[in-house]
Amino acid sequence: MQKTVLSTADVARLFDVTETTVKRWADDGTLKCQKTPGGHRKFLMKYVVEFASQHNYEPLGVLSLTEGDTHAAEIESAIVLRDFNLLQRAFVEKALSPDETDLFHYFSFLYQHHFQLWELYDLILSPGMREIGDRWVRGEIGISHEHRASHEVMDALAKLQTQVVIRERTGHSVICACIEDELHEIGLRGAAYLFESEGWKVHYLGARTPADALIDSISELRPTVVCISVTDPATPGPIRAVLQRVVEAAHHRTAQIVVGGAGASDELMDALMCDGVYHTARGLMTYIQGFPRPDRSGNNEHNVH
Repeated sequence: MQKTVLSTADVARLFDVTETTVKRWADDGTLKCQKTPGGHRKFLMKYVVEFASQHNYEPLGVLSLTEGDTHAAEIESAIVLRDFNLLQRAFVEKALSPDETDLFHYFSFLYQHHFQLWELYDLILSPGMREIGDRWVRGEIGISHEHRASHEVMDALAKLQTQVVIRERTGHSVICACIEDELHEIGLRGAAYLFESEGWKVHYLGARTPADALIDSISELRPTVVCISVTDPATPGPIRAVLQRVVEAAHHRTAQIVVGGAGASDELMDALMCDGVYHTARGLMTYIQGFPRPDRSGNNEHNVH
């Protein structure tokens, strides 16, 4: 099983420093650690990633992947080279694997090596899921394989989120929903996790949320942003009037509304007067980070919009 708790030697190998340096980081409180009854320092992966982010340390070494992983050597090499094509292919194989923990271990391993969430979503997961869909269309895999892969991705992302470093609370909140008959929510899950990682409170309504229920939630919760995912290109036409109602409800409560997914065309969203259309996780992350954050006195910083 892939480690989520690292030893002093693991951390030293990851940052290409001596174990003495890692012990000094731990003892002076720079790098959070726990000590076993025997006095050995143990480092939660979450805090190692936080340490790397705060001090602008890029991992220079590579940990050993799960014992028995047939793709281990290729993956470890791809991490050093940032070879996203190979990492995407490895994702596809693991998403289709019958091992229910394999995909989570893979995401966790990449996150340990300082891959950003948007990189996992845009450069590995998204093209990988398209490849799985194409394999199904070509008859290379069955619909059960595609459904299982989608379930495993959702489960792996949820487990990974427990290890993600969450920034200080901003005071902002977001409602995330797929409205009416929209079933595909992997993209919505990813969006929700991006908001959460940046310190937002997330109200997740999920797939097939009736428009009236979403509008009621906007009125009750008064979010800063309403985030909607539309993945079916054929969907916006029939529900244009429904989307318009949601947009009007959000703006009435001074909430911004952003839409993402394959079905969210710029032309349609301009007509509906949405505040943003995002087809990539990186674009959405830039949008999220543009909102004011609290300063040390508890006040919000100046809004960069």
